[in-house]
Amino acid sequence: MLIFIEPLSKIFIDGKAYDGEKVRDKLFGGFCECGGLMFQKIWANVDGHNYLISECEKCWKNEAMEFNYISLIDRSSIKVVDRARINTFVREFLTENELESIKNKVRGKDYNYNAFSRAKKKLEDVGLDYKEIAYLI
Repeated sequence: MLIFIEPLSKIFIDGKAYDGEKVRDKLFGGFCECGGLMFQKIWANVDGHNYLISECEKCWKNEAMEFNYISLIDRSSIKVVDRARINTFVREFLTENELESIKNKVRGKDYNYNAFSRAKKKLEDVGLDYKEIAYLI
């Protein structure tokens, strides 16, 4: 399942996070099942496939459209991780001790170096940087 990490403008596919390019303008991104217009949020390129994340202006549903270089391959609903849910998402990879060590490190407090090192490695393995998520957790 594809997950859109909204505050970081990243998509998460098969256990790996990829950078997306945020769409600054209000560009047409398709039609929603509810009949509303969808607007583009981000584009991401993953292994030669382009992913467009769009949001409906009417029902706020988010969808991913996967394109190869020529045509649409797949269109599906996605899970969105917003700022309020980022803690829950990160806890899927990190223990409470590791999460606390990141918080303490960025606040300049004493932290458990071993836990921080493990957390940093785990986040790097999935394509995230502790500095990116530190201000969100």
